[in-house]
Amino acid sequence: MSTMVAYASVICSLVLGALIIDKGQCVLWINGHNHPILDTFFKVITNLGDGLIFLPIILILLFVQFRFALMAVMLMAGNALMVSLFKRVLFYGLERPRTFLGENLLHFVPGVEVYGINSFPSGHTATAFSAALFIAFLNGNKRIRILALFTAGLVAYSRMYLAQHFLIDVAGGAVIGTSVTYILWLVFKNIHNPKWMTMKLSLPQKSARTGSESATNHTA
Repeated sequence: MSTMVAYASVICSLVLGALIIDKGQCVLWINGHNHPILDTFFKVITNLGDGLIFLPIILILLFVQFRFALMAVMLMAGNALMVSLFKRVLFYGLERPRTFLGENLLHFVPGVEVYGINSFPSGHTATAFSAALFIAFLNGNKRIRILALFTAGLVAYSRMYLAQHFLIDVAGGAVIGTSVTYILWLVFKNIHNPKWMTMKLSLPQKSARTGSESATNHTA
């Protein structure tokens, strides 16, 4: 199964579920099956959907190839722009579970700030799916690709568990993150890359001469 087929299958499942299942009941069921261990787990895992997750990726890719680091920068900016457009312009003020369902019906994880409006789409899910697909494109290891997609799914689930979003919100975020990454990857794959984009940073290394001199001194 190709990478894009796997992502398309997951996204179609999310969208189909959002169309069939009542959005309030879905969140109530997921949020209602809570446990202190799950509270801690999803409180941590949801941070993998923070836009800042691209910063360590960018840093690592500077030592791989500049064009990949540039792509990561553009993904971070592109996802933020698209999510903001939907969240703060097209669907501004759309109620989140806390406002839509009422606080009495929900379980709130201690230490997690739960918002009341600007529900669609889930920015964390967009970032998670974008980063996961980007990693999948960069890495040919099947296990890593599966792990990346699974982790993105956990981030999406965490947004509902923490009562931050509905299923339709995470489905929208997955569509945005995957689309932005796929389109940008195609663009960079088909354009002419100047020489500097194929370069990379290198860690300083001791010269062979220095090593030889050191060995001579120790022998003496």
